Amino acid sequence: MRKILILFIFLSTLFLLSPVSAHGYLAQLTINGKSYTGNAPGAQPTSSVIRQVSDISPVKGASNPDLNCGLSAQFAADVADANPGDDLAFDWRGGDDQNWPHNTGPMLTYMTSCGSSSCTTYNSSSSKWFKIQQVARISTGGPWAQEAVMEGFPANVTLPSTLAPGNYLIRHEILGLQGAVSVGGAEFYPACSQIKVGGSQTGGPSEDELVLLPGAYSDTDPGIYDPNVYDPSASYTFPGPPVAAFAGGDASGTSVSGDASASASAAGSSSTGISGSGDFPSSSPSSNSPGSSGSSSSSSSSSSSNTQGVCKLQRRTTSSLASDVNSDLSYLVKVSNPHTHKRRRSILTGLFRDLALVYRGS
Repeated sequence: MRKILILFIFLSTLFLLSPVSAHGYLAQLTINGKSYTGNAPGAQPTSSVIRQVSDISPVKGASNPDLNCGLSAQFAADVADANPGDDLAFDWRGGDDQNWPHNTGPMLTYMTSCGSSSCTTYNSSSSKWFKIQQVARISTGGPWAQEAVMEGFPANVTLPSTLAPGNYLIRHEILGLQGAVSVGGAEFYPACSQIKVGGSQTGGPSEDELVLLPGAYSDTDPGIYDPNVYDPSASYTFPGPPVAAFAGGDASGTSVSGDASASASAAGSSSTGISGSGDFPSSSPSSNSPGSSGSSSSSSSSSSSNTQGVCKLQRRTTSSLASDVNSDLSYLVKVSNPHTHKRRRSILTGLFRDLALVYRGS
């Protein structure tokens, strides 16, 4: 009986230690080299361009109002300046400042206009969004691009080169499909950042490319409920609308796993199977008030997708420069937070040692 109790205590301790990195949030947005730090969920908010969410847990359910900008997303105090064609890097992290913990599922990027006013007070619950990028697997039978985020890369997205000036929310979303073999098992991680785009371009989406969020997805969409998600050779259908035509979208609706032969720096290029990915890795990419900014409204949209060559992946924290396998590319090697790892390792080592002593003594 004593041994059973010891085992129960051990498993309970592991359970308490593991949730700190089970999910995550958008920790930083970088625009052309200028970084904007986000507020960790539950922390005292400071000035940021990223709307703070209340928890690192995922949004569950395609009709959940929090699908809009994340769990109880709050208005952010600042706005980042950007221009058409700018490179954006989304740095996702797990709890306790660990690497992003998931590796299965696509990443998608949407935008919506805040109108003539600043996005700092813009309620996006009934806003209409357009998609500018999406990426699934990086190659035929290869890993999901999300796996690179788990390994320390931020997800890089390029703003459309003809995007009209104005106030925008940019919504980067990681879709966790590790539980998608069952209806309702998908995990949504949306994050909204406030930007102001300059320039004098005139590009924008057509009316039929606009969707509500929630409203664009269904829990039974092929890209959300996916019994074949662990089959690398299976085709994948992106959820939501196609990438907007002005952002380089392909109206063919093709969305199958395929190769990444197209250059990652060629915005608008088409490569079967992924949307917005190419050479990997690359170091040089070419609210409700004041609460949830979600919406319970619904809108139908196409579940088919298209291809778009604007997403690249790049190591985030740096200490040294290493050569890429292609020799003509390089990437910066990420250094993990040593204190966090040492602390967790110390706790687990001590726990194992103490339990072994007690077990032998019993």
